[in-house]
Amino acid sequence: MRTRGSLPNVLLAAALLLSAAAIAPSAALAEDTCGDQTHSCSCAAHTPCICCSNGGNCVWWAWHEACCQWGIALEWCTDAATWDDYATSNGYTLDTVAQNSSIFVCEASSVCSGWGHVGYVVTAHADGSFDSTEMACGGWYGVESRTRAAGFAEHYILDPGGTPTEVDGAEFESETIPDDTHVAPGEGFTKRWTMSNTGNTTWSAAGGYVWAFDGEEQFSAAAETALAAGVTVAPGATHDWDVPMTAPLTPGTYRGYWITRHNGVGTFGTRVFVQIIVDDVPPVDTTEPVPDTTPDTPPDTAPDVPVETVPDEASPDTPDTAEPAPDSSADTPPDAADTAPDASADLPPSDTTHEGPNVLGTESACACTVVL
Repeated sequence: MRTRGSLPNVLLAAALLLSAAAIAPSAALAEDTCGDQTHSCSCAAHTPCICCSNGGNCVWWAWHEACCQWGIALEWCTDAATWDDYATSNGYTLDTVAQNSSIFVCEASSVCSGWGHVGYVVTAHADGSFDSTEMACGGWYGVESRTRAAGFAEHYILDPGGTPTEVDGAEFESETIPDDTHVAPGEGFTKRWTMSNTGNTTWSAAGGYVWAFDGEEQFSAAAETALAAGVTVAPGATHDWDVPMTAPLTPGTYRGYWITRHNGVGTFGTRVFVQIIVDDVPPVDTTEPVPDTTPDTPPDTAPDVPVETVPDEASPDTPDTAEPAPDSSADTPPDAADTAPDASADLPPSDTTHEGPNVLGTESACACTVVL
């Protein structure tokens, strides 16, 4: 009974041994061989990273290259998205600009999946792009060479024993004079671009860093704008480039390009432009007005002389204040005219209307006193 009862256990144990034997070679393959690559560098006898079933794994290759190129066995082999954190905690230097012989770290994203991605940077370029060698878990087989654009990776783990590669970088931040601003012909204005230093070099006048015209309309501006003496722009800092300009005299839409340049090396960073609309109006008159030099006329200091006024004839409503003349008709013999027969009885009535300053009417006597 005991022997029979032990048979299933013996069979189960045998099955487990066979499974382990089948798995063991695969596990050994995952450590030291992955796809078309075999780990044989002197920093460590074995790699702690696994190889995926497609014959590739980005962390396997990055760990292998650190060992072979730097001579260092990294203290971790985790998901790719965590490599920059582990590098910082273990004292390695990170940069945001690609460097020769560095390990790039692409965080978890739609570009680099939820696991992230790492690889080895062979050559870093001045524009921020880089050539790399990479593996991928679930992707292609073995190692492939790629060229990645600037901004593909968030961080780069630097070789502790290497010399950092100088990389210039500039990125647009803000500007004044918005596109399609209306100006008068010949009007002056100053365009400002704010640029950030995204490289690992420091800009200075002595180093040959300038703001340069780069095509189309120049707006009578200088071909180069240099940094002021003593001014430096460190990596991560920003700088305001101010360029005085003058609008063309002919109406229309105009555009001109500017870019950061390292004299003796080349241009780099974001290429920006200014665009204005010159209106069909005369330019603004900015001349100073000519002062009036005519001497002031002295005031009239002669004394005022009273002017004698002659009153008008009294109006009909003005009361007559003159004393009446005494009646001497009692002692005066009758006038012959009074006793003469009235010859006007047969004549038509005459117009007795008085035309003058005061119109008294047709049957009014001249009863007012006239001052002559």
